[in-house]
Amino acid sequence: MRVDFRTIFIAAVALSAASCSTYNKVLKSKDSDLKYRTAIEYYRTGKYSKALALFQDISHIYSQSARADTMAYYTGATLYKMGDLQSSCELFDGFRQRFGRSPFLEDVEYMYANGFYLLSPGPERDQAATHQALRAIGEYLDRYPNSIKKDTLLNRMIELRQKLWDKSYLNAKLYYDIGYYNSAVTALENAIEEFPESNHREELSFLVLKAHYQYARNSVERLQRQRYLDTQDAYYNFMEEYPESRYAKEAAKMFAEAKDYLDKYNARHPLGSSENSNQSDNSETQDGNQKK
Repeated sequence: MRVDFRTIFIAAVALSAASCSTYNKVLKSKDSDLKYRTAIEYYRTGKYSKALALFQDISHIYSQSARADTMAYYTGATLYKMGDLQSSCELFDGFRQRFGRSPFLEDVEYMYANGFYLLSPGPERDQAATHQALRAIGEYLDRYPNSIKKDTLLNRMIELRQKLWDKSYLNAKLYYDIGYYNSAVTALENAIEEFPESNHREELSFLVLKAHYQYARNSVERLQRQRYLDTQDAYYNFMEEYPESRYAKEAAKMFAEAKDYLDKYNARHPLGSSENSNQSDNSETQDGNQKK
């Protein structure tokens, strides 16, 4: 059987024209109920842009009526389906506050939480949406502990937490990478304290040791003794927590260099004292690779 593509194309164009004609007639109509019913039908058939235009056109008419929550739900859901997640989240947040007893509430709270999940960017960028997603998903699971979406949302929380761990890791490591070793120690320790369960914890702890080591190596002689002592302390702390670490050999080399320096220093200063050995690091005003 031969298919007449020209006939099919003409029929499709005619159908599209008829559909547009129907839509334009409804849009120009003064029948609000017709617009309301047509908008919902457009939503259900995936014609979201047409549905949104109709919902927005009659929103003021039903804002204080029994249909107010239905209008708000479908408007937000249409925005959500169209990918305008920021706008849908803002509308859903208002819905949650205004329509606490609506039958649409659970679905709204899911789309609200999932919208922020979808808005959450990679760990290199600001994580405000990630924090919001975690809060919203947590609220949803508290309110609907038996939801069929529970497992999916729990997995998404794991994914979102990983982004926060990655972000914290990258921010702290940046100080080390650019050679700001003293600042790196603080940033790395803060990252460990903020997310003690992070899968980057071992590397962060090792970088604390490396930062102390590099800070000592790149310091002026009068400040090296204390900084090598700090390196040794960092080594002991690291090896106590990770005795089987994959970084153990490299850590041992840094410890050996610190010990060698301190042994030589003590040989030159039998009492372990020096005119400048106790001088505070607070006198330093710069950080980085330069001798200081």
